[in-house]
Amino acid sequence: MQIIRRYVYDIPVLDLAGRFIVCADPERTALRKPVAMLVSEGRVNVLLHFGRVTDIDAHGLGELAWGVTMLRRSGGQMALIAPNLWVRRLLALTKLDTILPIYNTEADAISPAMPARLFRAATAAL
Repeated sequence: MQIIRRYVYDIPVLDLAGRFIVCADPERTALRKPVAMLVSEGRVNVLLHFGRVTDIDAHGLGELAWGVTMLRRSGGQMALIAPNLWVRRLLALTKLDTILPIYNTEADAISPAMPARLFRAATAAL
């Protein structure tokens, strides 16, 4: 799993690429380290770009749930951009799609009013 951090409108975007599975992350911390670092910097609203994620397993889904919990405890939120059909099905099966806003494209997720719109929708799902 490769994760690249960038910013759009001062909102952190983590670009994920590869397989989000246990054997690709033996330390089981692929997402935890960058999310914990963002929280320590006071950046608690995060977008995860999943357009290049090819596979996800229970470990990856658990990391997503951990990220949502960590950011919510810090007063923030997480959303996904462009997960493939397989990932969407697993998110629906595990009900993670009810707590994670999902956008088809980065343009859909990002606009000058994005922080309020993105995180208001996610909070309403609680």
